[in-house]
Amino acid sequence: MNNSIRNMKGESKRIISLFILGFLLLLVSGCGADKILHYEFALNGSTMGTSYHVAIVGDSLDASQRSLIAASIDSVLKDFNQILSTFEIHSEISRFNRNKTAAPIKVSPELAHVVKTGLDFCEKSDGAFDITVAPIVNFFGFGFEPGEDRFPTVEEIDAWLQLTGCDKIEVGDSTLTKTDPRVSIDLSAIAKGDASDHVSNFLLGKGYYNIFVEIGGEIMTHGINKYGKAWLIGIDRPNFGGAPGADLQRVIKLSDMAVASSGDYRNYREVEGMRISHTIDPRTGAPIDHHLAAVSVISENCMKADGLATSVMVLGQEYGLEWLEAYPDAEGLLIIREADGSFKEFMTSGFSQYLTD
Repeated sequence: MNNSIRNMKGESKRIISLFILGFLLLLVSGCGADKILHYEFALNGSTMGTSYHVAIVGDSLDASQRSLIAASIDSVLKDFNQILSTFEIHSEISRFNRNKTAAPIKVSPELAHVVKTGLDFCEKSDGAFDITVAPIVNFFGFGFEPGEDRFPTVEEIDAWLQLTGCDKIEVGDSTLTKTDPRVSIDLSAIAKGDASDHVSNFLLGKGYYNIFVEIGGEIMTHGINKYGKAWLIGIDRPNFGGAPGADLQRVIKLSDMAVASSGDYRNYREVEGMRISHTIDPRTGAPIDHHLAAVSVISENCMKADGLATSVMVLGQEYGLEWLEAYPDAEGLLIIREADGSFKEFMTSGFSQYLTD
């Protein structure tokens, strides 16, 4: 199989995986009995190997305005993709990964910002979140390379763990430095959240204040929906094989807040007869193996919520809930899968304020 075919197959697989990634959130635009008070312009497309959905509420927009907004969002996301997508061979992150040197590498402010944020999460989570986990993610078939249909050897895991950790990348003013030339990074655990923030800020800058932005399931909201109320967002019950939106665990209401999620029940593989999650514990070099099925985190920006959701998913229910409770300006819902297939909820102390009646 030549490289171009391998890349096409790997990218196709990633698009499917990210479209149904983890704990998908479904926009619930309003209750049927509510009166529509405002015009809503909605659009969707694809980016970063997944889909995006945007809704803008306010005055009616003519065809030229709608076309300009759509083109502008596509342009913003295209530029973003060229920085952070590991599926674009000429993207900045791909060039960084291919650069086999331990010398400082000049990078854009955006890449440096996202990497720094990832390293901050790594330190605060004691390594449960780690952007240098790319080789392990790729081996299991959840990254930007075709995966293996087997479990790794102890020797392979030990070799990976030598190339992962918060100390393997250093961030300068406009540079990144690998402590080992073989280190590679994957920012997918926070890139979609950052993209949602990026598009939201772009629209706010254009004077649109009532907006909903969702990229790969990571959501940023501002203002109100077309019913004049906070945006309503449904959280799926984490059933294996369940259709998105078919069975909701909870519905939350958000305005000027973000929600991001992670879970084990959509993006998974069967390896040697065992179901494995796409979430890798960087500390062990293996997929997570506990009863935490899904996490949803609310915070003031989507990249933060995105990183926190992944961190808690790795940490597990008991320590993850305690860790998130102590984290400033964030609330979370954790869903445990019991042995009999039922589910049990755990919430941080402030999460209930976002639940609908």
